[in-house]
Amino acid sequence: MTCWKTINLSKDYGFHRIALISLITMFFAFILFYLPLNLMFSKIHLHEDGLWLFSIALIFVFPFHKVLHAFPLWMTGKRVKLNFKRLFLFIPVLSTRCQYSLSKRMTMIVLLTPFITITSTMLIACFLFPAYIHYFTIIAAVNLGFCVTDFICLNQFMKAPKACIIEEIEEGYEILIEN
Repeated sequence: MTCWKTINLSKDYGFHRIALISLITMFFAFILFYLPLNLMFSKIHLHEDGLWLFSIALIFVFPFHKVLHAFPLWMTGKRVKLNFKRLFLFIPVLSTRCQYSLSKRMTMIVLLTPFITITSTMLIACFLFPAYIHYFTIIAAVNLGFCVTDFICLNQFMKAPKACIIEEIEEGYEILIEN
C-alpha cells in the first residue's frame, strides 16, 4: 500500500481557522434554518419553557455527534475506541477512533451520519413542535458547525481514487492505494 495523501486538519488549516469557519457556519445555518421556518409558522407563539432541556441537549450535541460517527461501524461489527473526558466539570467530551482501515464509501457514510441524523431529526421536530423551532434550529446549527471538519475531510475523500482505503492515524487520516 502506498500513501496517496495524508490529511491533517490542524496542520493544513489550523485550529483557529477551523473554529472560525465552524462558528460562521453555525450562524449562517441558524439564519437559513430559522428564518424560513419562522415565516412558515409566523402565527405560532414561541415557547421558552424548555430552556433546561434545551441546555442539556446543547451540552450533549457533541458527544452524540461523536457516537453517531461510531454507529455505522458498530452496525458492521467493527470495534471503535471511545474516550470520555469532562471539560469544565460538566461538559462531556467524547473522542472516537476506529482501529480498522475503511473503504472510501464506508468512511463517507461514517462522516455523513451525524449530519444527516441530527439535522434531519431537528428539522422534523420543527414541524412537529413549531412552538420550539428556535431551540431545534439552534441545535441543528450547532451540529452543522461541528460537521465542518467532517465536510472538509469528505471533500478530500471524494477526490481520492475509488478503490482507496482510508486509515485513521493520530494526526488525521491517510488515504492509501494499492501499488
